[in-house]
Amino acid sequence: MVFSYTQISNYLRCPRSYRLRYLEGWQERETRAGMVFGRCFEQALGALFCGQDPEARLFREWEAYRDASFIYTNRDSWDRLLYQGVQLLQRFAQQNRVQIESPHKNLQVKIIRAVNDEHEFVSYLDAVGSLDGTRSIIDWKTTTSRYPEAPMGLLSLDPQLISYSWVSGISDVAVVVFVRKNAPETNT
Repeated sequence: MVFSYTQISNYLRCPRSYRLRYLEGWQERETRAGMVFGRCFEQALGALFCGQDPEARLFREWEAYRDASFIYTNRDSWDRLLYQGVQLLQRFAQQNRVQIESPHKNLQVKIIRAVNDEHEFVSYLDAVGSLDGTRSIIDWKTTTSRYPEAPMGLLSLDPQLISYSWVSGISDVAVVVFVRKNAPETNT
């Protein structure tokens, strides 16, 4: 059997939801604009590292959802999310702190690790690259608020990041947070 962090956390949160999704194959329809936008934004980041136009990619990916009946939070709208995404891409590219060598191989990386003879653990890493010259697993997050910076080392306790490190054998994990707000910002 193959396990993943997402499966385990879904089971711990709600065993019935786990059964419906993973055993019976039900899929919930995504209604939150921010979640879908985050996936589109990740595609744009991939384009950036592949030497393509990330802004055009973001527009193309997000355009497919222009008329979708999503739930938008706060003052968000389709246009506002696009604008914030473009601002975040530009700021991220200017900072130039993250490097991804061989992006076709090191973006959206699937890694499987044997737990024993019968079970495996699978992880889907956003990227393997370097942050400020240190080889790291890179995890992208888009959000409307900053992640807490204190106490120091708080993110090192995150079970998902711990599982990524264990499966990959890479001890350093970098979380790059793209904060969508009036003045978009990136935090690492």
